[in-house]
Parts: sequence; C-alpha cells; structure tokens
Amino acid sequence: MRNLSVSLLTEAFRPLARVFGDGMTALHTGPTFTCNEADEIAVALYVSGFPEEAVAWLEGHATGEDWEDAHAHDYDEQQGDHDRDKPRTFNQEEIREYLREQAENYLDSLKIIAAA
Repeated sequence: MRNLSVSLLTEAFRPLARVFGDGMTALHTGPTFTCNEADEIAVALYVSGFPEEAVAWLEGHATGEDWEDAHAHDYDEQQGDHDRDKPRTFNQEEIREYLREQAENYLDSLKIIAAA
C-alpha cells in the first residue's frame, strides 16, 4: 500500500515537476516568487520524487536573489559571511544539501502528524 501511495504522489506531481522544473520557466518566473514560496514548491517537488526539478526551480529562483532575501542572507550568515554586501551564488550541491535538510524537516513533521 505504501508503494502505491508513493507512486500516486509521484504521478500527481509529475505535471508540476515538468512546469516548475523546466529551466526556462524557473529562470523567468522563479525570481518573482518569495523565498518561502519557492521553498514550498521545491520541497514538494523533492519529497514527491523530483529532486532534479527541485534543484532547477531553486536555481532559477536564485537568479533574482538580493541581500535581503531569506535564502541568501540566512545561508551566508550560517557560513560566516554575514559581512558580505551581496549574496553569493548557490551551487547545485549546496541546493541539494539545502533540499535534503528541508525535506527531512518536512517529513519529520508529517510523521508527527500521522502519529497523532
């Protein structure tokens, strides 16, 4: 039953993964989303089985980053780069690590809800 649920979830998200994971769509529309909105989309793609599309989406979103954006500022501060005057560009591996962390938190929350 679990595999069927996972398969159904993956298939349900496939059309969204094609849209948001498309590099041109991500590049042109990603920067217009807030960091929180972009994260929600990316984590949903990631946990439903579309990690590469999630990375592509956040790469496109990040092209519009400025110093006040949540991703850039929080991440740079964590890296000890709080004195920078502009955000540095995330590479794909850093985005993957970020998504892994966010997905763990998301899945842990779902487990707590399911157990209640």
